[in-house]
Amino acid sequence: MIEHALSPAPAVTLKAIGHGRQLTFNALGAPAVVMFVARETSDQPQPVVDVIREKYPTPAQVMIVSVADGRAFPRLIHKVAEQIMKSSYNDAVKGLEPGMNPEEYVLIAPDWDGALLKPLGFDDVTKAIGVAVIDAGGNVVGAYQGDDAPSHVLEMLERAVG
Repeated sequence: MIEHALSPAPAVTLKAIGHGRQLTFNALGAPAVVMFVARETSDQPQPVVDVIREKYPTPAQVMIVSVADGRAFPRLIHKVAEQIMKSSYNDAVKGLEPGMNPEEYVLIAPDWDGALLKPLGFDDVTKAIGVAVIDAGGNVVGAYQGDDAPSHVLEMLERAVG
């Protein structure tokens, strides 16, 4: 586990795929779980989402943001990578219950240059996703990368939510 003794989250703004919502990570306004994924680990966030939504069913309680590590993509193919992410976005939106707003429930944002990944201590998310928890005040409660992300996320959320 990467410990962050309540350090401020980076003042980084990323644009969500699909609806274009701007996400500024030190000012999200609610406790948030930020999952860092690569193409190779894109199947790993769902168990984390499931345990979070079981305990905290709404985005007002806990936001969930998936950040795609785009550092491997040259600028020339950013549009192609965005189309792939848009396809994931569309699949996720199809799975929403009636009345669920995609701008709250489906937050997928590319980090093309590591502006958020690096300050939170994640170098490589191709083997295991990285997970960071940010409290409502914009402070990083903790970060984790490893085999048991779901249980570590709940432990960090306890500290973030209180």
